[in-house]
Amino acid sequence: MTTHRSKLDLVLGTITDGVLVVDSQGVVLYANQAAEKLLARSPIVGQSLAIPVNPDKNSYQDINLIRPNGLAWAEMRSAPLEWDGQPGYVIALRDITERKHIELERQKFVSLADNSMEFIGMCDMNLAPFYINEAGMRLVGLDSLEQGVRTPVQEFFFPEDQRFILDEFFPRVVREGHADVEIRFRHFKSGAEIWMLYNVFFIKDSTGEPAGFATVSRDISASKQVKAALREASQRKDEFLAMLAHELRNPLTPINNAAHILDRLKQEDPRLGWATEIIKRQVKHLTHLVDDLLDVSRIVQGKISLKKERLDLVEVIKAVLETARGFILAKQQHLDVRLPEQPILLEADSVRLSQVLLNLLDNASKYSLEKGRIEVNVQLLGAEVEIEVRDNGTGISAELLPTIFDLFQQGSRTLERSQGGLGIGLTLVKQLVEMHGGRVTASSPGAGLGSTFSVRLPTIIEAPPCPVSETPTPSPNAGMRVLVVDDDADVRKSTALLLELNGYEVKMADSGKQAITLIDTFHPDVVLLDIGMPGENGYQVAQCIRRLPNGSDLLLIAVSGYGQAEDLTRSQEAGFDHHLVKPLNLTTLCNLLEPKFANKLN
Repeated sequence: MTTHRSKLDLVLGTITDGVLVVDSQGVVLYANQAAEKLLARSPIVGQSLAIPVNPDKNSYQDINLIRPNGLAWAEMRSAPLEWDGQPGYVIALRDITERKHIELERQKFVSLADNSMEFIGMCDMNLAPFYINEAGMRLVGLDSLEQGVRTPVQEFFFPEDQRFILDEFFPRVVREGHADVEIRFRHFKSGAEIWMLYNVFFIKDSTGEPAGFATVSRDISASKQVKAALREASQRKDEFLAMLAHELRNPLTPINNAAHILDRLKQEDPRLGWATEIIKRQVKHLTHLVDDLLDVSRIVQGKISLKKERLDLVEVIKAVLETARGFILAKQQHLDVRLPEQPILLEADSVRLSQVLLNLLDNASKYSLEKGRIEVNVQLLGAEVEIEVRDNGTGISAELLPTIFDLFQQGSRTLERSQGGLGIGLTLVKQLVEMHGGRVTASSPGAGLGSTFSVRLPTIIEAPPCPVSETPTPSPNAGMRVLVVDDDADVRKSTALLLELNGYEVKMADSGKQAITLIDTFHPDVVLLDIGMPGENGYQVAQCIRRLPNGSDLLLIAVSGYGQAEDLTRSQEAGFDHHLVKPLNLTTLCNLLEPKFANKLN
């Protein structure tokens, strides 16, 4: 018996399954080493185990094993057995703890996946799906998991996107372990597109070998629709602003021309000269406001461009001060200005510098009480010029000071100072100053103690003298013929009269058809052609002019209320030599005509 028991111990000691013999009360009569290890008890013979067995027949079941080191699972087989004359049972235990953990994790995953509203799926390395959750099937219109399993991954996408998925996207997932892309899923029933954020993960097995791919993808169709609507709204806004600017520029042109005509015709009465200067200055200000209107989107995107020229900063400041005196005097505020006597030469955009200074003065006036004091101090500091705008107004709190130049940032408003603006002025100031290679700072002793804004800009050593007037010196008997084409009678007549006062021979046309006829009889050297005309627009007329026998010799200048980059490109493509934006700057126009006049004389 001992020999048989020893042989039994030797045989059962070599297997990985646990083997037990228990009596009818569950007391262990025999256990091999695997059983002791599985149950984490040694020695175990003589101990009582609460293991359920079927007393009548062989049984098979999974059981929980409570061990000192935690819960485990075992696959149990049992059968009645007589051991040393005692009735009992032989029990075989196979450790399935790892498998159970895997099953539990899988159940958790399936439970989470089935309750998720996102598309969750898995496929093998050949892109053949083997799991899609309920939400995923509903989302793409699958009737069953079987239908999804029979459908290769690429079929979930539109034909034009499949090559990208196969040749670019999944190889990137393999290289990087994970990738995501916004792409359209195809609804299997309706064929409709469903925009998804497609997140794909590379799956490896326990040995590190490739096993397949998993995805957790989110429906972003609604956000795509919102973005598309926002893009459309933004486009409509840009179109509206461009149209609004065009409509505002059209009446500014004859007003501006009339002001220059008055300037030519003014007599001894100084009041006429004073009124003329007011008109010219305010037209210029309105023109700048219209330009700023079109800069709204550019400010947010940081796409403001500069048109630099050599200029005298002192003259720019003087012009801005004339504009600012209106709103400063309206509040009976005192303006103290200290400017250097000599010119200060900069390479800068006069319009944008005017915006900077006007915004700082406007800010100082708004946040100062009536009869407050505003100071403007300008001084040279080596290779830089410093412009200080100081006020004794509400000041800036310590909390606001670090963010004063942020977009839409404002101090608190009170009823007596309710007009605080939109909160973009100082942001624009900072952007424009930095684009000029300068810097701007703000300081304040505190709330109620006033504030100081300091702008520093680089200067240049020398420059040609700056023009002091927009109105060029007349050129009597210039002998140059100019044809003005515009359907707006005020624009047409005022432009023609202004050119005549400057010595040019001028004819007018109110349509493209009339312009073509006059070119044949008048033989102009220059054609000023409005773009927005009824019937044939300026682009179409320009193309017709260029096809005339002498059309290539004409200086063709587009005149328009539209001045966006795409408008300039379209003018160039239509055959125009130059594109001017209304209201016309007479100095700019005459500078364009001078080379043509010089060639004619030669």
